[in-house]
Amino acid sequence: MGCTPKPDRLAEKLRQIRLALGLSQGEMINHLGFTGQIGQAKISEYERGEREPDLLLLMAYARSAGI
Repeated sequence: MGCTPKPDRLAEKLRQIRLALGLSQGEMINHLGFTGQIGQAKISEYERGEREPDLLLLMAYARSAGI
């Protein structure tokens, strides 16, 4: 059984994207189109590296960052 490797600096990159957009964690949820689906606490956990967002959320971050 293998485990998925943790992406390098993902938490830091997610925080940098949000800060570059000038958004609070709550505003980021709205900006990403996930209002009512995730809460501010989840964004905080992602930015601290405690959890990893699912692929749909990562794609939304990438679009927001123009990646």
